[in-house]
Parts: sequence; C-alpha cells; structure tokens
Amino acid sequence: MPLVFPLCVNHNLPPNVKLPYVHCKISTCRLRNVRFVVRNQKSSHFLDWEQGEEDEDEEGSPWEGAVVYKRKSSITHLEYCTTLERLGLAKLSTKVSRSRASVMGLRVTKDVKDYPDGTPVLISLDVTRKKHNWRLDGIIRTVIALACNRCGEPAPESIFSNFSLLLSEEPIKEPETLDMGIMFGDDKFKSFENGKEEMEDADAWILLEDQLYFPPEEKVIDISKQIRDLVHIEITINAVCDPKCKGLCLKCGANLNVNSCSCHMQQVEEKGYGPLGGLKNQMQQT
Repeated sequence: MPLVFPLCVNHNLPPNVKLPYVHCKISTCRLRNVRFVVRNQKSSHFLDWEQGEEDEDEEGSPWEGAVVYKRKSSITHLEYCTTLERLGLAKLSTKVSRSRASVMGLRVTKDVKDYPDGTPVLISLDVTRKKHNWRLDGIIRTVIALACNRCGEPAPESIFSNFSLLLSEEPIKEPETLDMGIMFGDDKFKSFENGKEEMEDADAWILLEDQLYFPPEEKVIDISKQIRDLVHIEITINAVCDPKCKGLCLKCGANLNVNSCSCHMQQVEEKGYGPLGGLKNQMQQT
C-alpha cells in the first residue's frame, strides 16, 4: 500500500519545476513503496522512490541467524542468548556495558561462539499456538553503552523490553486503511463498539511490522532483525553515567567529575548595551 507525502525534494526534478524551499535527505530514507509529491503553483509531479544501494546491504546483514525460532509444538518456552556484536550493534558494546551486564548476572553462554567476550543479550520466549498462528511473547535483557548527557563519558543503560511477535502460516495482508486511533467526538463511541471483538483478541493489537509470514513447510524463521530493532529503539539521549554526575564546565569544558576549574571564581565582566545602554536614564529624565 503506497504512502503519499506532500514533500519538496531536490532529486530528479523536471527542469521547469522551481521550488522556494528544498530540504529532504532521501538517501537516508528506508521506507518501501513511498511516493513523494512535488507541487508548484501550476502542476504536481509524482516521484516514485525506489531503494538503491541501501537495499544491497540488507542482503548480507551481519545480524542474520543471530536468533532463529524452530517450529516445535511441544515446546512452550525458549531461552536464547546472543550478543550486541552479533546483532550488528557493536557500537553500543563497551567495557562499561559488559561490566554492568556482569553485575546484573547476564552472561554469554557457551552456544555463542562468534563473540564470547561481547555484551550478552538474553531473550526469553513464551510460545502460544492459535489455529494457524504462532504467538511469541518475550522479554529482552541487555545493557547498552550510551554517551552521558552531562559529561559525554560512556554511560550503561539497562534494557528490559517486552515484545510480541505473530507468526502466521497464511500470507500477511496489509489493511486498505490505516487505523490512526480513536477520533474525538461521537465517532469514538461507535469505534469502540465496533472494536469490541478485536479488543477481546489480543493478536489484533500486534503491529503489522511484528507479524511475520511463517509458511507451514518452513521449520525455522529468523527473528534477528526484530530483536535488533527492539534493542535499537531503546537508544536515548537522556542517559547519565551517574546520578551525581557534575557534567562539564560551560566555559572551559573541563570534566568536573575529574578536574576542578576556577572559572566560577573569575569576575564577570559587565556587558554594555550599545546605544541603548542609557535609554532608561534618558526616559526617567524626561
């Protein structure tokens, strides 16, 4: 189902199209089946975006095979172990993350042979069979290393993330309309009544990107990308290495946790206000 965005882009525009403002980084876009609309005062032009070089990297994704689910109806609970390096997130793995993981009791098992000294990622799965669907409810436990928001030093961030995946033996059908939530007004009550049946079925709340096609003839399915994405979205800019972190000096840039500076002892010079400096006195005299 193609999406249409009214955007101004500067890629492959017809020579007669002149735009007053252009700002769009298409090279970083990873959406599929996207159509960009470029409008000027007289006409509209449609540009169909097709992925190029970015798609070539996904064929040899380093995280493929990190977490593979095997179809077994008799097993209702599974434990997996991998590492951030195996999931292609080596930049989030440092001595700080490995040390915090060790304190939390997270260890890399012997099954992980590629990166035995990496930061462990533990996945616990509960498997439920419903007709032609397999539902995987799990939790991810790991530690990622981020930059401290105050001093910039590595800061460990513990992750406990819940997730649900729906493996369907029937092809996944994209809805013709996208549900953007309940509207305000009288329609919200009608939407609630019409959605009672869906609310009773918990599978209806699983997002479309978390629903995977799992043909009956297939015995295994790779869920590494979904696990990687769940860890990736936990990246935050509010990480702090320590609640008592003093941060950096705003004047000289010294790390106040390690060194002390005398910037606060220096006398602050009074700044003038130019030609408006004596405006207050002139107004009082008049």
